[in-house]
Formats: sequence, structure tokens, C-alpha cells
Amino acid sequence: MKGPLNPELNPGDVIMLLHMEGETSVPAGTIGVVKKITRDPFESADENIISVKWENGSVLNLITSTDAWKKVSSENIQEQNTRDQTWNYIIANADIFENFDWRWLRDFLYKIRESGIINMFAASPLLYAGKEHIDRYYGEGREDDEAFQAVLEDADEAKDKIIQGVISYMEKNNKDLDNINLVNGYARNFSQKIVGLYVALSALNR
Repeated sequence: MKGPLNPELNPGDVIMLLHMEGETSVPAGTIGVVKKITRDPFESADENIISVKWENGSVLNLITSTDAWKKVSSENIQEQNTRDQTWNYIIANADIFENFDWRWLRDFLYKIRESGIINMFAASPLLYAGKEHIDRYYGEGREDDEAFQAVLEDADEAKDKIIQGVISYMEKNNKDLDNINLVNGYARNFSQKIVGLYVALSALNR
């Protein structure tokens, strides 16, 4: 299904849920119709509460600051209900939306792509490598390369975001946070999944 993640919506739009923070009664992949959009009084001015009637009967709202969805046309609904491999991958990795700052990490991957320093399929180590490592192995001759410098500027924060997400996941699943090898393993695995999700969503947007 083509189209951006979390597009602006209007009443009557048909959407497919990718993730709803803290809720299980509306599974990823559920179709819904937008009924009303109101400003979220607890968030910034550009964050909204979206009232949706879901195909499973739920009327739970979407929150633009935490939830994820795609807009679909009525002609696409039957096709999307078949859930091809790309959608299955997205749904199977919903814990990324729950535990990681997906939007920030997605934007960091955009910067890596724009820098051209590595094939995106091999970009996952750069999510947790940090500024010093990236500069040492990719920075020679790039002192005036604005795209590369933008990657360096955010590299340490990306590493922190990965660690924070791993800790969130491990705490929720009662994993041993004192086991550094386990923490590092989850950092590698989730970084690979995040790049895979980035690639999958990029393919849907083409």
C-alpha cells in the first residue's frame, strides 16, 4: 500500500492501524473509518486525537504523538486484508513502535541514506555505533560533507535511543539487564529490525 506513515486525515478517511500504544483490543492491520479529529489538550498544538470506528467494533481513539497508521482507499481494503509479506513483517515487529523512538530513528536513517556512506541494507550497525566510531571509519575526507556531518551530529543520540529502547523491551519482558552480552545482542537485533522496517515502509511508499 502506497502512501506515507501517519498522513494527515479527514473525517471519512479509511485507515489501517500499524500500532496503538498500550492497547491490544485493536490489532495491527485493523481497518477503520475516521469519525472526528480534535486537538490533544495534553500535547503540543500539532498533536491530535483521532476518533475512529474500527472494523472489529472498537471505537478507541488514535493519538498522533504515539500511534501509527496508514491511509487506504476503499478499493485497496480487500487487497490489504490479504497481508503480503511486507505487511506481515511490519505487524510482526510492532514492538519497535512500542519500545523505540521510531520516528526519530527513521529520520536518522534518512540522514544515513542521504550521506551515501553505506548501503542501507547494511546500515544497522550505525544505529548504535556512536559518533567516534562512524567518524573513524567513514569520516576521512568528509569534513565539508554536510550530509555526513548531519549523521555525525546525531550518531550519539541514535546510540542512546537504541539503548533506551532495548532497556524498555527488556524491562517489560523481565530480561536480565545486568547481562551486558544480552543487552548488546538485543541492540544488534533490534537495529537490524529497525532497518528492515525502514526498508519495508520505504517500499510501500513507492
